Amino acid sequence: MHESLLNIVVAGAGGMAGGELLRILLGHPACGRLTALSRSRTDLPVHRVHPALRHAPPLTFSGGSVVDAATDADVIFLTLPHGESMAFMPDLLAAAPGLVLDLAGDFRLDDRAAFESVYGPHACFELSSRFHYGLCEAGELPENVSAIANPGCFATAAELLLLPLAELGKLPESVGVFAVTGSSGSGIRPKTGTHHPFRDGNFYAYKLLAHQHEPEIARALSPPGGKRAVVRLLAHSGPFVRGIHATALLPDPGIENESVADLYARRYAPHPFVTVLDEPPKLAEVAGTNHVHVHVSEKDGQAALTLALDNLVKGAAGQAVQNMNLALGLPETAGLEFGGIYPC
Repeated sequence: MHESLLNIVVAGAGGMAGGELLRILLGHPACGRLTALSRSRTDLPVHRVHPALRHAPPLTFSGGSVVDAATDADVIFLTLPHGESMAFMPDLLAAAPGLVLDLAGDFRLDDRAAFESVYGPHACFELSSRFHYGLCEAGELPENVSAIANPGCFATAAELLLLPLAELGKLPESVGVFAVTGSSGSGIRPKTGTHHPFRDGNFYAYKLLAHQHEPEIARALSPPGGKRAVVRLLAHSGPFVRGIHATALLPDPGIENESVADLYARRYAPHPFVTVLDEPPKLAEVAGTNHVHVHVSEKDGQAALTLALDNLVKGAAGQAVQNMNLALGLPETAGLEFGGIYPC
């Protein structure tokens, strides 16, 4: 158990996931000094970029290098675009902060070819072995873990949707996960095709059979040393801001002595942020929270699995704080027991 207040740094704090981290950490009981790093926002009050934090304790964006900020940090969160953290990771790890949590994809994969097939060349792939893949409900963190690769938002949804069956070796040879995400998943900078004015009243698929989270999902759902799971992510852009709604239809997996619904209820019962419902989940009911809602329907030899989560919280910042709590021996729910806003 970490008994003193923590010195925490959030790098990339001007982005959406960074803003969510600040929101959560400003109310976290173990957070002492909080540094919000942003090269493009230096010296601006945080609430000028994240207006919902206007009435939180005052905080100003800091400049300077991530490595310098990490030298006396207990925890550093990296909420940077994919490809940026690998550029300074050797120096960052040498600075020896207590715990590094990277929310980008730079260190999520254990296979260089798989990484380069979706992200391109890696500057220091050998450091990936230093990072534990942090899907909180998948298993205990290694003792004295010092670096965690936070799962992606779509990956978190697909993995939690299928994890109980994957652990029993009951996934079919190939699974398609139909998943819809809100516009906040595209980041704070408007881009053609992802900016909300082009998504509102619109609905479309993208990166079919080529989504960068597929290798990550395969790694998380495959047995150690066994054949890699084939999970196809059918990603769609929805006309809303927050959340991911995911569905998979599978043949009856043939579980002995219990239904698929009972398996899911039993598997997730010890985990405070996953709730198995008696009816399909509604996205607005988890918006703004770290909670995941799951439902299982079974009929005519088939199982329909449905899941909803908030992409910015459980899919990013909230899960990162959950990982921090688990790594430091804090209560898993510390700083994360807030409710959402409904309707939203």
